[in-house]
Amino acid sequence: MTLALGIAALAPGLQGCAQIAGLDDREVTPLIPIAEGQAGPRAIALDEEAIYWANERSDGAQGSAKGGALRMQIKDDRAVIDLLEPSVESPEAIAVDATHIYWSSTDSTRAEESCQGKDTDRDKLLRMPKDAKLPAPPVTDETTLWVGCGRISAIALGDDRVYGARPKGHRITWSRKDDTDNDNYPTGVTSPTGAPAGVAADGDIVYFTDQSTGEIFVDDTGNEEKETVLLDELTMPGLIVVDEANLYWLTQDGVLRYPRSASTGEAPVTLLDGLSSVPTGIAAHGDYVYVTVRDAGSVYRIRKDGSVEPEEIASAQGGPTGIAADRSGVYWTNSDSGQIVRFNDE
Repeated sequence: MTLALGIAALAPGLQGCAQIAGLDDREVTPLIPIAEGQAGPRAIALDEEAIYWANERSDGAQGSAKGGALRMQIKDDRAVIDLLEPSVESPEAIAVDATHIYWSSTDSTRAEESCQGKDTDRDKLLRMPKDAKLPAPPVTDETTLWVGCGRISAIALGDDRVYGARPKGHRITWSRKDDTDNDNYPTGVTSPTGAPAGVAADGDIVYFTDQSTGEIFVDDTGNEEKETVLLDELTMPGLIVVDEANLYWLTQDGVLRYPRSASTGEAPVTLLDGLSSVPTGIAAHGDYVYVTVRDAGSVYRIRKDGSVEPEEIASAQGGPTGIAADRSGVYWTNSDSGQIVRFNDE
């Protein structure tokens, strides 16, 4: 309970572990906004105790700040907590493990700056311990894992590394969580035409998609061998997630599944297709994959085994974008209406 103790002063009424342990005893509400008035919330992440999200833009709670915000909320407590001091930084992707929060960020005052031929620190991969004093400075030498040009649009965590997809940087960049790479950041997708859109990890194994080539790559970062093509001739593979058995990724109108230990020549399985708009977020938990479709305002629940038709669990949402799920429910960001929403999936 390190995290709960570290923020107790900022969340009056929080009863420590007892409130978290009581999740199974709460009154069940299928669909409820748990935070409102957020300015362009996008990526979202969960741990056992809290919900974390990134706001694209600043709002009244940040005064005259020009950047976005990184925020959290203890589960079943409505207090919204700022993790960072107001600044020009605009957080984008986010992930958490047992001890740290990881996020990507861009200096919003330089968002239109060209990277070509420049050595710049505009874009960043950052981390902070969960027991940090809040709100924390947005960028310090201790929190910085990577700086450069080419924003990180998706993050995945392995056992020892943080992986970031940089579509315009034509790279998957990774850094050790303990920051012992000494500014030597290994990269995958070395082709200048590469456009990696999604990344997922399990231990030392990392998978990533490339929209420009229609491929999915796999790399064992525990050895020196180069990444290999797992699948090719795909159409615009996007965000990707992984469980112990399968890969699941977004297409332009749905979701595909593929075994991690597939037989040669095995084809991907379609779990969802025919969407009227491009899906924007994907999460996997238990027997289901969950998908957001921002332009359509829809959120879907899809059985991993494809045994039943996909179910639209929410409609008329205000721009559902990022999504995450665990035993306490399914959570997503409504980027247009400024909401964080929870769906009880039991």
